[in-house]
Amino acid sequence: MERTSTSMLLAAAAVRQARRDGDAAVQANARLARACLRGCGAAGRRLLFALDHAPGRWLLAALEAAHLPGIGAHYAWRKRHIRRWALQACADGARQVVVLGAGFDGLSLALLAQSPQLRAFEVERESAVAIKRAALLKVGAEDPRLSLIAADLAQTPAQEALRAAPGFDPAATTVVIAEGVLMYLSPEELQRLLRGLAATLDDARLIATAMALRTDATPGFARQRPWVQRWLRRAGEPFRWGASRACLPALLLAAGVRLERVADPDAAADPDPSPGEWVFAGSLLRAPAP
Repeated sequence: MERTSTSMLLAAAAVRQARRDGDAAVQANARLARACLRGCGAAGRRLLFALDHAPGRWLLAALEAAHLPGIGAHYAWRKRHIRRWALQACADGARQVVVLGAGFDGLSLALLAQSPQLRAFEVERESAVAIKRAALLKVGAEDPRLSLIAADLAQTPAQEALRAAPGFDPAATTVVIAEGVLMYLSPEELQRLLRGLAATLDDARLIATAMALRTDATPGFARQRPWVQRWLRRAGEPFRWGASRACLPALLLAAGVRLERVADPDAAADPDPSPGEWVFAGSLLRAPAP
């Protein structure tokens, strides 16, 4: 994994956040992120070197300002909402968590630490799973209740990958988390993914993110520079789907999801530092709407 991927940038953001946030969960997430970056080859080691030296941090901040101002703080804002909602879902009775495109994030471990009866299943591409499995061993964070499933969601339906995983229970109350995943799917792929999960899980909630639409009707962040989309295309990760706030409920309902809440990016107490992404929660409908 030599190129700089979005998973690596998210891991770098987790390490940066831990420099100014002493929360135990934030610190644990940063330890895992560091171990994952070390396993990412030269590109990951360069990121860590920059993060650990003042000139490197200045350079990274300058690059962020030149590409997408505030994106690091946005990631932290996004994660606060997702973690809080996921913890509440577990407190409300979820016994199983499914994280799609988990990358190098440690959310599953934080949820398992709070819910002794919980099982967690992460679905991610094989290369990322290998790196994360080694990182978990390195930091001593393995948990027998956490299953890492190597599958490319572009080729393998999520429900097939999950059904093949030992211990997965379609009848268990489940929370599905798709952070930074849905924007990379076409509308057709989005519907297949969510409808497939809705048809598989008896009782499930969804916590996810979706890109908003910019003034030119393309999915993206409000403050992103024109060259960001070109970088995403070169990285093989272009944004392919987004929605306006007004259209989001209907688009999700067509995919078998009843929208129930959306984080307010303009909240006075906690505004989104880089608007352009909806963080939302809802329920997967057992009989999806046509």
